[in-house]
Amino acid sequence: MHRLLFTIVSLLSVSATADVNILPNGDFEQRTLGWYGWGGQVSDTAHSGKHGIQVINHVAKWTGAHQILPLPDSIEVVELSGWIKTNTVTGGKEIWEKARITLEFLDAQEKMVGNYPDAVGQVDGTTGWTMFRKKYQVHKGSKNVKIIVALGNCTGEAYFDDLICSYYSAAQIKSMIPAVDTSGNLLTDAGFEQDGLGWNIFGASVSATAHAGKYGVMVKNAIPAWSGAEQVVVLPENASKVVIAGWIRAENVVKGKEDWETARIGIEFLDNQGALVGGYPPVTGSAVGTRKWEKVTMDYMVPQGAKSIKVQAALGNATGTAYFDNLSLFVHDKNDKQLKNAGALSGPMDEGEWYPLEQDNTASGGHYVDWSSLLDAPAGKHGFLTVKNGRFFFKDGTPAKFWGTNLVEKDCFASNAEIDSVTTRLARMGCNLLRLHHLDAPWAERNIFGKAKSTRSLSSTSLKQLDYLIAQCKKKGIYLFLDLLVHREFTPEDSVFEKPKELGAKQVGMYSRKLIDLQKEYATQLLNHVNEYTKVAYKDEPAIIGSEIINESTIFTHFSENFINGTYKDELEALWKKSPYKDKTLAYFVPDWQPERTVLKNAGSGNIVESMTFLSSLESAYYKEMATHLRSIGVKYPLAGSNMPLPLLGSLKNNSIMDFTINNDYWDHPQIWKIGNNWDRVLYSPFHNGSQFKSPARNTVFAKSYYKVYQKPFIITEWNHCYPNEQILEAVPLVAAYSALQGWDGVLQFDFNLQSVGKDRVRNYTLSVAPEHVALWVMGAPLFLRSDVKTAPGQVVEQVTDSMAHSLPNYSDFLEKYSYLPYVTRVQKTFSGKASGKPEQYKKYYDEKNAIMTSETGELMLDAKKGILKINTQRVQGASGFIANEKITLPAFSCNLANSNASVYAVAKSSETLAKSPSFFLVVAGPVKMSGQRYNASRSALEDPGKLPVLAQVIKGTISFTNKSYPKATVTPLSVSGSKGKPISLKKDSSGNFVFNPEDGRTLVYDVSFSK
Repeated sequence: MHRLLFTIVSLLSVSATADVNILPNGDFEQRTLGWYGWGGQVSDTAHSGKHGIQVINHVAKWTGAHQILPLPDSIEVVELSGWIKTNTVTGGKEIWEKARITLEFLDAQEKMVGNYPDAVGQVDGTTGWTMFRKKYQVHKGSKNVKIIVALGNCTGEAYFDDLICSYYSAAQIKSMIPAVDTSGNLLTDAGFEQDGLGWNIFGASVSATAHAGKYGVMVKNAIPAWSGAEQVVVLPENASKVVIAGWIRAENVVKGKEDWETARIGIEFLDNQGALVGGYPPVTGSAVGTRKWEKVTMDYMVPQGAKSIKVQAALGNATGTAYFDNLSLFVHDKNDKQLKNAGALSGPMDEGEWYPLEQDNTASGGHYVDWSSLLDAPAGKHGFLTVKNGRFFFKDGTPAKFWGTNLVEKDCFASNAEIDSVTTRLARMGCNLLRLHHLDAPWAERNIFGKAKSTRSLSSTSLKQLDYLIAQCKKKGIYLFLDLLVHREFTPEDSVFEKPKELGAKQVGMYSRKLIDLQKEYATQLLNHVNEYTKVAYKDEPAIIGSEIINESTIFTHFSENFINGTYKDELEALWKKSPYKDKTLAYFVPDWQPERTVLKNAGSGNIVESMTFLSSLESAYYKEMATHLRSIGVKYPLAGSNMPLPLLGSLKNNSIMDFTINNDYWDHPQIWKIGNNWDRVLYSPFHNGSQFKSPARNTVFAKSYYKVYQKPFIITEWNHCYPNEQILEAVPLVAAYSALQGWDGVLQFDFNLQSVGKDRVRNYTLSVAPEHVALWVMGAPLFLRSDVKTAPGQVVEQVTDSMAHSLPNYSDFLEKYSYLPYVTRVQKTFSGKASGKPEQYKKYYDEKNAIMTSETGELMLDAKKGILKINTQRVQGASGFIANEKITLPAFSCNLANSNASVYAVAKSSETLAKSPSFFLVVAGPVKMSGQRYNASRSALEDPGKLPVLAQVIKGTISFTNKSYPKATVTPLSVSGSKGKPISLKKDSSGNFVFNPEDGRTLVYDVSFSK
């Protein structure tokens, strides 16, 4: 009866505004009526009225109360607010273990849907009444919402009162447009009265503590972190000066190590690639300690090349509480005339005509073309993979190189039918190496442990499906890369009574004796397992070419902070006391993110050189111990350490002791950390939207060139150019071509799943649903596997000394001094030899004035100023990038297209060259987007990620084929499943060339044939 009443209230409130509370007894004036209490009790301590609810913990546990409300189907957003007061709350080991107001979305059976949303607000210490408020996108499949007030596994006293929950439909959300600011302030919702509309709020919340109006933004850091709110605004044309102002209030703000690590309002000027222009300007204003509301303001001159400005209010690696309100941005020209809003930037996704991408069912394993001939089935026929003279060879002497992708978590344990489909599709795409990743993920629907609480035994059901996957891959010629420790959650049932701070035991898994022993046990169980279908143990399987010991880890630090704490810190300190440096002080390190690089910095005090030498010895010893164990159980294939993509020399040196090295890279990874790590809303994450071609000193090729070690094979285990970046068409040609030039041994794009192009929506880095990536594999797979681009004959080897590897900043700027090198010749590092090769001898291939780099082989040309890559080999020819109205002329064809961003490639079907073949494949790819997809004004985030169908841009212009040996030519459109459309007969122009208008085909891949 009670739930029925809730339903009636909710349905009547669908059209309600935020001022209508659909949460019964949210003010506790009817004591605990409607609330389910699990330790929470009514209290006379209230924010308003007579009552609130009190939660007291003398020992750390979860204590509180909750309500469950039904969600009408029309609701897209839930807003929840409430007040918290605390007394001596001591937070738990996790950042969320505090006094907190939060919610969870539930299905019809009241089981949680999606990930845990960020808390509305969470507090520790002793605080007065503080209001928190947050809006949430309703998770797909939600039928209920659970409202929770609690002390989360922590101690102390907490009081909660005046909770308000409101629902919004899609129409109401669209109507929430702030009033036009007639003063000329270019910031949207400058006073946060519209819940921070237009702001990206990360680690902060809209609060009732305001300088003016009802709301401001509050940032509270218990530990040093970069948290706040930011907004990117397009600069009007002729902008010469900007004036920034805002109000700051501080409570117990403690400055970080650097002078700029305070409560602060600051700016960054950005170019049209989202990169910093003109360095970091001085802050507009800052505060430390405890200060009342104070206005800060500063004028800035706009640097040349700036196209937008980022305004940020933040606690920058500082602790305490800061409040910000009433920020303003005024822009003036050189005559000091105030300029109006510039409106929105435009981009390739705004242009031209679009058509729905064909939704062929690829469940049968289809692809545009069948490249399975590039695979040498069955995998393992040449014996185990070996390393000789820094390259991969099979035991019988056959050289080896790998082009592939990653299969992740639950999809590694799919049904037989699904495995048949995905392996067939991968083989046809030309994938000859599949990395099996996140087998141990506790958050996965299916993992290697099944549903058991302990991770000390493997699921027979999971192993059976893994066996089938490996057997099918082997049969089709797809080799396997088998990860070991990735995201395993060590549990009390494993006799691990203090969980590592991060899944996968980052950092601590490299020295903690208990965790190392558990890793050995797991590896023994997994690799001794005999495949039900092949009858071969994994350790004896030549189709497996390698394993990494631990994923994305180094002992020095992790991506955001240092994860060595608690008993793991005690264990490390005990090892330090047994070292030669026991009389010194052990230092701890954290990453120092800078615009062009990441370096290492000291997190406190301590002896740097001794500490880095000590930590390196532990990391190297860990790799040696794990490798020795794997060899002792009979593992025969090569082994790698970790693929941590932080450019730390010490970490790279430690990894260089293994058989080969690996690394990861993502261009324009969604900035999920700026939306509270809420993976359910990853499509709304901010991003830079920059071009790899126009960023030759930052892109994937440049970044991974840093990690190539002399005389060691190298595999990129994960890479992607992430949606919704508008220059995705650059990615496959760039990575395939220059990986081949560099002589890298393997390139694996992340990631693949059971979904397919056109049928499922495009996602941030899911290859299987990315139309441009999948189409461009038609040229990328053969280019790399056939060595269509020749490996550069020259090389430059940089020497890295022990002192560089064991000191700060633990970074080499060698490549930055010679940023053209990776596009001209091979570049590598040596930790035990001497430098060789002279960078200056390759400068003749670099037109510095025009930013054009030509490979020493003459096959590749990158024009970084225009953003164009040209590839001219005997079997692959074409161009990618900003080629609008650029006459592209190559031996096999020429083209002149109107689309600002496109890729066009002719690809030989076999080892026969394009010049001699009467037919070849033609890739003609333009931008792809979701229907209704919409960017924000600065094109730095999606306002609407859109829905199906997937739309492809119509390619306008002409492509002329220069083959004059035949009187007839036809172009046949190919669908994503490989089916053929109606052939298009071509006519000749006045020069005798066959002319094709791709607008007539409306697909991304074609078969071109000449005949008599």
